[in-house]
Amino acid sequence: MGKAVRVLNRFSSILFIAILLLVYAYLPVQVDLKVQELSVHKQHFFYYSLGTFILVNILLRLVLGYGLRSLNLSIRSWMMGLIFLLNFYITLIIGFIGVLNNSTHVSPSSYAYLNFLGPILLIGWMIGLIFLVFKKS
Repeated sequence: MGKAVRVLNRFSSILFIAILLLVYAYLPVQVDLKVQELSVHKQHFFYYSLGTFILVNILLRLVLGYGLRSLNLSIRSWMMGLIFLLNFYITLIIGFIGVLNNSTHVSPSSYAYLNFLGPILLIGWMIGLIFLVFKKS
């Protein structure tokens, strides 16, 4: 299971880079984030997104890598799956920001579910973790 989680983590990183580059190519010069009328330059958005992604991945790998050594392999692999979920969620948010700023071709309201898909997946992941912990005890 550990190898599968590592493959999924690499896949999610590649997917993030691909979606970020695709969104970056179609963004206007000023990216509207719809957060208190905040807009940033296209390049700043790209570098902030990439920096946030790298920071989240490094911190999670450090915390999970050193904090889970005493747990069994299946729980450790499940916890490392959190990296995949957060990478996927960040990718969904970047995709939605791309749709939000390119509303001439695509309606943003038809992609609003992307904002809710990440928390639903995280809740499912937590339920699976609880089930796995109690199943092993």
